[in-house]
Amino acid sequence: MNSTDSIWADLCDMRFKGYLLAFLVTKYQKWDRKINIFLALASSASIGTWAVWDEFPLVWGGIVAASQVVSTIKPYFPYSKMIRELNEKCHKLDLINIEYERTWGKIRRGKLTEDEIEQIRYDQSQICAGILAFSDDLLVETPAEIIAKANHKMKIYLKSNYDIILSIN
Repeated sequence: MNSTDSIWADLCDMRFKGYLLAFLVTKYQKWDRKINIFLALASSASIGTWAVWDEFPLVWGGIVAASQVVSTIKPYFPYSKMIRELNEKCHKLDLINIEYERTWGKIRRGKLTEDEIEQIRYDQSQICAGILAFSDDLLVETPAEIIAKANHKMKIYLKSNYDIILSIN
């Protein structure tokens, strides 16, 4: 694979990873929001339901107990930290993707030599390696559903920007 093909492959790969991380951010934001809403509702409900406590003591006791358990273990849910780290990585990938697109445009116009292309590729690859390195305490798993969404978004991107039609299963 020559340097031009490598830049194109990297451009596509980093764009896909940007979409992937953005979908992961959305997933973790939803989970974090659900946990916070549950805790807020349980807290409000437990305060506001003293009047009906006698009628459903097991239900309200269960809600209060569950909210206490969730409050206790919430610091061990990594959602907030993952959201922060993934958002930061998304932003950095957006910036590197702009650089890849600018480089690709220069290549298409014949403005770069093979040596310049190769140097740019190595420089950008080094930056990407730093961006995609995660903290040791984070375990990021990507469900097939999110991969499918990122593939679909990639198909739209390639069609819209480069008139390339892909068949991704």
